[in-house]
Amino acid sequence: MPRAIKHKVAENITKEVAKELLVEFKKVNSSEDLNNFFKKFMTAGEKDLIFRRLAIIKFISQGKKYKEIKKILDVSDNTISNSKDIMAGRGYGQNPNRKRKYSHLNIKRKPKFKPGLKYKGAGNIIEIFDPLFGQ
Repeated sequence: MPRAIKHKVAENITKEVAKELLVEFKKVNSSEDLNNFFKKFMTAGEKDLIFRRLAIIKFISQGKKYKEIKKILDVSDNTISNSKDIMAGRGYGQNPNRKRKYSHLNIKRKPKFKPGLKYKGAGNIIEIFDPLFGQ
């Protein structure tokens, strides 16, 4: 499920900014213009995220399997599945019928230290170096 936004922008401001964004986007006529658009409004990570999603959508529409897409783009099954949700018109990560995968934690943990247990090694440093002093 997508992260909730803590502080939403007021609707009137959102509409105003969207108009300005659309004006800027209409100025894009070449790949150089598009690159400048992204530099102006997004970080490199955000730009990469958008292009990765678009590539996933392209590969899905071409009929590529999850395994192929994962190998080409180095993305997870969840990322591919969430992108399929966009294609289906549900929005990113909005498939109510998705079977969720949860990993099972079969980790063997060390036992916790129990007070009262004595150290079974050498009693002191002398015993380590000279067995004549040991008991």
